[in-house]
Amino acid sequence: MGIERSQDRRPASVGRGPEPEGAIGKAAALVKDRYQSIQDRVVAFLGDPHSYGLDEPVERLETPQFLFFMAGPFCYKLLRRNALGRSEPFSLAQRHSLAAREVLLGRSYAPELYLDLIPIRERGTTLTMQLPLADAMTNSAEPISHGDESAIVDWVIVLRRYDFSKRYDHFAEIYQPNFSECRELARLVPQGQTFEHSSAHVQSWLMLMDEMFDDLEPVVRKLAKKSRKTTLRACFNRAQDQLDRMKEAIYRRAERGLFAQIHGNLRLRNVVKLSDGLRMVNPKVNGSKSLMRDHIGDPFYDLATLIGELWSRGFSRQANWVFSHYCNRLFDSHALEGLQVLDLYIFLQALADAKTIKATVNARSTSDDPSIPSALLRGGTEESVLQGHMKTARDSLLHDEARLIAINGASQSDRSNLARMLAPITGRMPGALYLSAEQECLALYEVDSKDRLPQSALRDSVWDLVYRRMMEKARLALTAGYSVILEGPFDQPIHSEQLADLTEDMGISESFVALSLLKCRQEDLRRREALSAFLPHREGHALFATPATGNKQTQGQLKGREPIRWIELDATKPVSDQVSLALCHINAAWTPTERKTLH
Repeated sequence: MGIERSQDRRPASVGRGPEPEGAIGKAAALVKDRYQSIQDRVVAFLGDPHSYGLDEPVERLETPQFLFFMAGPFCYKLLRRNALGRSEPFSLAQRHSLAAREVLLGRSYAPELYLDLIPIRERGTTLTMQLPLADAMTNSAEPISHGDESAIVDWVIVLRRYDFSKRYDHFAEIYQPNFSECRELARLVPQGQTFEHSSAHVQSWLMLMDEMFDDLEPVVRKLAKKSRKTTLRACFNRAQDQLDRMKEAIYRRAERGLFAQIHGNLRLRNVVKLSDGLRMVNPKVNGSKSLMRDHIGDPFYDLATLIGELWSRGFSRQANWVFSHYCNRLFDSHALEGLQVLDLYIFLQALADAKTIKATVNARSTSDDPSIPSALLRGGTEESVLQGHMKTARDSLLHDEARLIAINGASQSDRSNLARMLAPITGRMPGALYLSAEQECLALYEVDSKDRLPQSALRDSVWDLVYRRMMEKARLALTAGYSVILEGPFDQPIHSEQLADLTEDMGISESFVALSLLKCRQEDLRRREALSAFLPHREGHALFATPATGNKQTQGQLKGREPIRWIELDATKPVSDQVSLALCHINAAWTPTERKTLH
């Protein structure tokens, strides 16, 4: 975009003007030096409607790192010189570099929103900037010669104005995403892509991880001292040890092409609902001391950010659904090796959010302005939000017994309803990994619905491959310590054999539960219950072999293996009743009196 006066563009100008009222950046700056005073003038300039030739007031939104000014059809985004939570101020050159990187990266996520990067100049005692055209769509973010560089005092990112009430954090608090909406959220996380491996990408990524630990250590020390508990500090030490152990696995993931361009800041407040789908804004472009190399990193970091925020908000069910949707749609089964570091990423992001809250609260205590960015408080108090992030950090490293649960029988919708309600309350955070045979088939053909599956998807060989992929994903998840729920019609002997092989190879026969949903008449169920008193029991529960499992048991007996024993559940009962009965079989010592997690 040009910068000089033209017939199509008009410069905006204003004098020194009043000091900005209530700028959080002033509280964050320890010394109000000359350079901060210049940005204070920039803030006043951007907050003045006359700078844009408008009469309507300029709307303003504050975050710990940015200031947003909504004027006319555009939004102007300014990086704070003294960002909260950062000890050193950003220089003008750094702010320019970070803004340019964000525009380039932002256009890959929301090309219709990110428009341009423009300078703010100082001409004598007057600030000026070149206003974008009303019909501006896309412009180059390549470095541009702007003439006299000494006259540039700051840079602003120009975005097409969007409805901030459409941010996903507002939507989630009001409606709470359902199962299908969580699928759309999971699609925002990249799957990983093959590219020529460069050790520099991995080294840069691990450097960012080390920087996060260095930045978070004093925060953990202060929070632990305040709460007078050692669990957070113990978790922090454990996470550091885990990173040291997992470095080789992280290198291996990069070598296999499982690193990708990531957003790095995939929080709900950075997801926008547009008419044609979801878009991501405000990508992360820097660490505390370095820039992210080409924005290449582990996609499970983005997944962890999303899961951690949902969990800290109390949306444990939605956190599990996003987790399951993402893993189910991965084309490369080996990508689930990333589950080995998922808990580490959740821990780091939860503590990073806690650090932001803490820095913002501290800034407010030293400021004349009692306000705090509402996007951080999410309708609660700073203490409740802070405790939510700390609880998420601790929960992420808690382990539970890894169980394997298979759900057979009835219709796909009946099986899915039980699985999606059972998964969030089974196993460690964020619950059991729910793998669906139907969704695995869709992922295999890279389509979104059954209607788009080709005729070849009906072949037995294809479904044999689907079940092999499910078993491989389940194996990787169980190895990483996560429980797994496999949902599908296990009617074919080969599929039952794959299930039996998995339980035997993983050594989890005692913690394996097979549930079969049946739609029977009430009189048939009463006869079965009466007959169960005369049938052999295992662990005190009546077990039945359904007609569909007859072949499976025959195959198991031919191999000298104990047949799979399917526990029948009445599919005509409410899902809540099915879940309660299933939990009694999963953990017979635990009798559910209320809806809560097993751990």
